[in-house]
Amino acid sequence: MSSPPAERQSRTSLSFPTDSSAVTRSATIWHPDGSVVLQARQTQYRVHWSVLSLHSSFFHGMLGLPQPPEQPSVDGCPIIELSDSDSDVENLLRALYDPLFFVQRALPLSVIASHLRLGKKYDFRGVLETNVERLTHENPTTLAGYDALKTGNSYSPTRIVNYHGLLYDTITLAGETNLLTVLPCAYYRALVGSLPVRPYNCTSCPGSGLCLVRHFRWHTARRRHGRDPLSNHQRACNLGRTALLRAQWDSGNTFGWTEDQSEEIGCTDPVACRHKKYAFFRRHVVRGSLAPFCSVSYVDSLNLCAVCTQAVKAKMIAGRQRMWDLLPTFFDLPPWSELRDEL
Repeated sequence: MSSPPAERQSRTSLSFPTDSSAVTRSATIWHPDGSVVLQARQTQYRVHWSVLSLHSSFFHGMLGLPQPPEQPSVDGCPIIELSDSDSDVENLLRALYDPLFFVQRALPLSVIASHLRLGKKYDFRGVLETNVERLTHENPTTLAGYDALKTGNSYSPTRIVNYHGLLYDTITLAGETNLLTVLPCAYYRALVGSLPVRPYNCTSCPGSGLCLVRHFRWHTARRRHGRDPLSNHQRACNLGRTALLRAQWDSGNTFGWTEDQSEEIGCTDPVACRHKKYAFFRRHVVRGSLAPFCSVSYVDSLNLCAVCTQAVKAKMIAGRQRMWDLLPTFFDLPPWSELRDEL
């Protein structure tokens, strides 16, 4: 069998920890017939080489390596000390040993994060791709996918357990793991505050009242190692909000029809329809409303004549799609056609 790449070998230590007295066995993942012991920090997990090598090319390669005579062991099983957190390792092993694990409708983001980190590091390809699919399902790359997740004008996640601050942790995780296709939709949701939980309302912020600075700082304080996602993600959101606010009113975009004050062909009440279009434009510009992907059915509430209603709906359908096609570029990201996840 081929040896694992040198850069990956360097991440894994095969030496027994100095303070062995503090080491404990996992209460949940310790198989008496296991053939290898993984140690993460001070916790050991007895598992099977066959299970690890079946799912991971990294461990498949290690299986064929000769073991040094002084290799520490437990009950004849070699010990592999990992530099990862015990929670990450346990989350991964639970999934490998439970055939129904991924059948669960929704998983906690903390579990998904563990799978992404270790899936990339040790090449657990199936685990990695399954969890990437969960994130991309909730943060789609198509407008049809985005619309399908909405109930009315609201959205709640279905494949990730919702909690206070999920959206901001998702953005941070996507940035850390280079899941770039997740970011445009997640950034946009951060701007419009579409998740039902809002821990802050900042009176100094325009528009939705959703203070991105305070949100990111609050969630950063809870993250491990003190890594701060504020500068990059908040900058992207600020750029995107300004660009989206302007672009949604441009000709050919979602509300571009408000610029055209000429009567639609066959309009039955030109003066009234023109006035209602202008009133809509003025009201929402003053409010700083950001809604480039609002439902086309909203047009019905404008009470335009039947001819203008149908014409405006057609223009909005095309405009929404055009705005979605441009969405990543508003956040200084490559266009959808060039945006790639680095797995």
